[in-house]
Amino acid sequence: MSKTKCALFDLDGTLVNTIDDLAGACEILIKKYNFDAHWTKEDYLNFVGNGAKKLVERAFNETLDEKTLNERYEEFKPLYDKIKLDHAHAYDGIKEQLDVLKGMGIKLCVVTNKPNVAAVGMVEHIFGKNYFDCIIGCIDGIPTKPDPTSTFNALKKVGCKPSEAIFFGDSEVDMRTAKNAGIEAVGCSWGFRSFEILFAEHPSVIIDEPKYISKLF
Repeated sequence: MSKTKCALFDLDGTLVNTIDDLAGACEILIKKYNFDAHWTKEDYLNFVGNGAKKLVERAFNETLDEKTLNERYEEFKPLYDKIKLDHAHAYDGIKEQLDVLKGMGIKLCVVTNKPNVAAVGMVEHIFGKNYFDCIIGCIDGIPTKPDPTSTFNALKKVGCKPSEAIFFGDSEVDMRTAKNAGIEAVGCSWGFRSFEILFAEHPSVIIDEPKYISKLF
């Protein structure tokens, strides 16, 4: 991987622990509509990964028709954006590893299925404005991961080829995204999915602590 020039990171479960606020926003919606559901944190860990709309769909146990789902999704976005930083925090050791990569001249990108406004706001608040070379979140009308479109857009913005990049993520969605884009995949087992789920996707390597990130360059 010595020719690597770019590190692409998923956001939720990879760089930042966001599960409490994602679940909190869903619970507010569930209670508002008196939906009979009693989800655990473990449930929400399995619900996330495919974007906010899919999260809302799963929180309502996939009972909503398309029109209602779209309406609840539109409600969810500003609701979550309001509370997204209440409990969110970078995983221990992440910032130090990112600083090491920046010192090596590696381009840093965030590619996430989180709504773009929420993603940019969160990354800039936690890591600082202009810390990352590129932040690409979910924009309605553009395919979400594991479709490689957003990943290709990120690479284009920083002027790198897939063969010059590593994709770090905590879920099967990220591993499939990397595969679809022809990028080296690294599973991060400290996030929202188990080691077993990551292993089943055959990434190049699985790391269980952020301190191993820079050792791959």
